Amino acid sequence: MSRHVDPSAVYTTTAEPSPGPSPGPTPSPSPSQPDDRSPAPEPSPSPNPSPTPPAPWGSDPDVGVTSSFLRKRADDCEVASEIVRKTRGVAEDASTGLARAADGWDFINSLDELEGRWEALNKFVVQRLDQAAENFRLSADAYDANETRTASQFS
Repeated sequence: MSRHVDPSAVYTTTAEPSPGPSPGPTPSPSPSQPDDRSPAPEPSPSPNPSPTPPAPWGSDPDVGVTSSFLRKRADDCEVASEIVRKTRGVAEDASTGLARAADGWDFINSLDELEGRWEALNKFVVQRLDQAAENFRLSADAYDANETRTASQFS
């Protein structure tokens, strides 16, 4: 859909070369000349307008969506969900190893609470990712149904 954009560079602006020497300040009228109280001339606009920052998504948005795009996003959600699920075993191993290594330390008693919070967070994130995958698939199905309905109206 679009190229990868470094998030740290999204809102940065770069200096452009100067179009030439900048004009100096407007000289004030000399005291010997009469003051006719005419309005000062308006400054002319800069020949190079200031650059607009790039869009956060990298380029002009592509609002075209296809059912295959939506199904790929569902697959991406399922991959992320599986990755989060797999961290459970690693977290349990780390907790057990830490408990053994830090025998006698006060924080050992809080490891069960930490593990409980970790499990609750994992469960929540996995549920949200699974729901997002389902929503993407439902949207893809609705998109296909709408395309079929629209095509049948013209045949």
